Amino acid sequence: MERRSPTRQQTKIMDAAVSIRTGLAPDENSITYMARPMVQATLPHSDPGNVPLWKRVNGNLILAIKPGLNNKTEISYGYPYGTIPRLLMFWMVKESIKTGSRRLELGNSLATFMKEIGLDPGRGGPRSDAVRLRDQAQRLFHATISFDQTVTDGARTGHRWLNMEVAPEGVVWWDTRQPEQLSLFGSWVELSQKFFEAITSAPVPVNTQAIAALAGRERRVP
Repeated sequence: MERRSPTRQQTKIMDAAVSIRTGLAPDENSITYMARPMVQATLPHSDPGNVPLWKRVNGNLILAIKPGLNNKTEISYGYPYGTIPRLLMFWMVKESIKTGSRRLELGNSLATFMKEIGLDPGRGGPRSDAVRLRDQAQRLFHATISFDQTVTDGARTGHRWLNMEVAPEGVVWWDTRQPEQLSLFGSWVELSQKFFEAITSAPVPVNTQAIAALAGRERRVP
């Protein structure tokens, strides 16, 4: 069987992995964080579709996600899936740790915010990073994430659960057609107390080189 050469993006991801494995300890500017529960049981990689609940099991831990409802249209926002919600999660954890606040400011412009999380503000069209970011941000910010776990204490067996709204409050101004404009000025989201505590209690360091490679891979998805 003929062996195919790796694509340019696959090579980029492998090079990043080698660099991370063999390089010196990264400085603080090349480190972001991932919530420890999300490392154990992560978000959907593809769209689960029109189902009432999505869940993933890791040992005795269950991560479940329920999509939020658009009160105006009475239609579900859908599930956050793919790379963009993960990039947003990295950003939320890092900003929460840096500011110590549940209220997170999105910056002055959509382009600046996109660059900060590793997306390309220059690509246009209906499948642009800006359009997909707006869609996935709405999905993630309006979602409810739950953790369920079977716990034991000697002869006793119990059930522990945690239901968290991601961002129950916020104001976001989007202009995907002009990302360089100051369209995000005054935009913010406020994380729920439980979600804030969950993502900041024991964060796991993640090298941003890996995130950059991941973001590049996401941009190649049609």
